Amino acid sequence: MEQIELNVKPRTVKGKQVSALRRAGDVPAVLYSRRADPVVLQANTRELLRVLTRAGGSRLVKLNIEGTPESRMALVREVQREPIKGTLWHVDFYGVSMTEVIKVVVPIRYDGISPAVTRNEGVLIHAMDSIEIECLPGDLIDVIAIDVSALDKVGDVIRVSDLKVPDTVKLMIDSEATVARVSHLATEEVEAVAATTEAVATEPEVIKKGKIEEEEEE
Repeated sequence: MEQIELNVKPRTVKGKQVSALRRAGDVPAVLYSRRADPVVLQANTRELLRVLTRAGGSRLVKLNIEGTPESRMALVREVQREPIKGTLWHVDFYGVSMTEVIKVVVPIRYDGISPAVTRNEGVLIHAMDSIEIECLPGDLIDVIAIDVSALDKVGDVIRVSDLKVPDTVKLMIDSEATVARVSHLATEEVEAVAATTEAVATEPEVIKKGKIEEEEEE
């Protein structure tokens, strides 16, 4: 997988001066980590947008800090945007050690088409859109792909235990949790509920009265 890199500079301006920084085409950022003080940075807006599009929150970014001999490996932790125009406002990075295990939320990608859906027998339900994983930074995966073509009939389920990930990656969720399933069409569910309601409504009235009398006696 190609390494994602971003050139950044140490930032000296703070407070109201940050607005001028943004107008000049840079975005303020901060690099946090467990074993070091936060480092305030700035990055070119266009380059940063390109990196954010590729990295998401689950791919490592190599930060080349101007004036620093060694690069820092980091994950994108938070992206803030201006609430009205949606322009990039601020980015938080989280520095990682390549020898320490980390936890990252990875998106799920659903591939293929369920035969049951193709035959119009049911509807595909996505129970999850992401899963938290644990691994070393060098073993990170950027997506978990699921082939739903295995869901052949209504009631078929894909569980966490069915997912295929490298042995170096641990899924931080119950192995029996449902990821995707094929359910009855909505119209079928409505008909089933209606049938149940009708059956209850046609029960002998004497049973209902008996129940009321028992409750009153209590």
